[in-house]
Amino acid sequence: MMSIDDVFIDRVLEGDVSEEEAVVFQQWLKVPANLQRFALRGELHSQLRRSLRRRRIQSYVLEAGDDASAATENSLPVFRSRQNLFLTVAGLVTAACVIIAFVRYERDAVPLSVDPAVATVVSNVSGVLTKGDQHWDATQLTVGNYKLHSGLLHLQFADNVMVYVEAPAQFEVVSAARVGLRSGRLSASVPPEGVGFTVETPEAEVVDFGTEFSVDVDGGASEVHVFEGLVRVQPRSPTGEKMGDSVDLRSSQAVMIDNAIEKPAEIELATDRFIRTFDEPRLRYSRTMKQLSPVAIYRMAIRDQGLACVPPEYSGVVLTGDGKRPPHARGAFAGGSLRVLADSIGRGGRVDGSPPLRTGQFTLSAFVYLEEDAPNGIVSSNLRSDGGNFAFALNELGVLEATIRSRDGDLLTVTSDTSLALRTWRHVVMTVDGQRLCLYQDGSLIASTPCPLLADSKADVLWFGTDADGQNLWNGRIDEVVLFDKALSNAEVTNLYQAALEEIEKLE
Repeated sequence: MMSIDDVFIDRVLEGDVSEEEAVVFQQWLKVPANLQRFALRGELHSQLRRSLRRRRIQSYVLEAGDDASAATENSLPVFRSRQNLFLTVAGLVTAACVIIAFVRYERDAVPLSVDPAVATVVSNVSGVLTKGDQHWDATQLTVGNYKLHSGLLHLQFADNVMVYVEAPAQFEVVSAARVGLRSGRLSASVPPEGVGFTVETPEAEVVDFGTEFSVDVDGGASEVHVFEGLVRVQPRSPTGEKMGDSVDLRSSQAVMIDNAIEKPAEIELATDRFIRTFDEPRLRYSRTMKQLSPVAIYRMAIRDQGLACVPPEYSGVVLTGDGKRPPHARGAFAGGSLRVLADSIGRGGRVDGSPPLRTGQFTLSAFVYLEEDAPNGIVSSNLRSDGGNFAFALNELGVLEATIRSRDGDLLTVTSDTSLALRTWRHVVMTVDGQRLCLYQDGSLIASTPCPLLADSKADVLWFGTDADGQNLWNGRIDEVVLFDKALSNAEVTNLYQAALEEIEKLE
């Protein structure tokens, strides 16, 4: 009797069996355990082929020079022919099932739309998407212009190309293999069969050769960051013509393209700015926080130097200066955070019309990430010599400290006993209820002192990461700042932190 082992299965997958052997093999497949064994071997072959194909394509592109994009498209059938061989052999085994399923689908299918879908929404995390002036809630995207107002969007294009879009963003679905990014950020993961997937920006055309990369379009410039593989970046003029030579980017390389400069400029790879994959979070933290009825929520989704707030009337601006990296970085959860100092151009944030605080009670909750020691570094404050009523900061020893101005005009302070840990996200909270001023870290009360009611504030300027004089800068990131005109209880603070643990990523 013919022996069917891994060597024989390999021959089947390569299409190197006789008709008689194929008949015996099909009988062998009727045993469920044998079918599973064949499927696992086939998956292994598929993974090896994908890896080899990616390397061949990238090597060919690097050797071929500027005409490689067109040449690669012509060469793809050569690579695909090998893939088709595997599909043909496997198809002999499953053809009957496929035909039955296809006939059943055709019988029940809804007629195709005149405007066919070219991308699928895999997941939508609190996303608000519009096409034109209409909300778009469908699970398929057709050709056209879209705007993602909030949240995160995971899209699947042809050949299993995965694209992740962060709000706020404006993008155009051009085809199943091309997307235009007008503003915002996206990341793409492109398998070998998706080679040639293209992202257009106002400043460049980015052609993929089997890779993982991210694109950021903001303020008249485009950035391309390659995390794995190879992409080709072709600068373009405002009217769409090619400008200068293309640039090949390999793993861990990044460039900025600006029409004001002659060629793409090398920049530092942003390993913490982009969301390159995500599973839909359970969002318990967001729900728990909103159930506590805050007066202002700053999630630090920064775009066009704007500091967004819910409600929007309390939004602000990002302050910038000299530096290398942008004033935003990945946050405690999926999304961005405000980066201050930390080798960035971030110099804090300012809200000119903050929410009034008149109840005498107050809570500020925030997530902070300290890169280096920052004596007197500000988390958030509205205190000035002649006004304001709170400050949340480090003292001169680098210890977390909360200060309030009472209705009698006195300044009272409570201080932690230990320094704030470096390079890890911490949840910090200050509360005042008319009896005590309390300080919390990671859901636990760490210090408190007797304290009367908080002084009223009408619309004092609110600062993040800096003070009113542009001094005492934080050195790291600030995220998820939430203001309440009441004092949260010990249990509420603990519950809020426990809810956050389902989403928080302790970055090192």
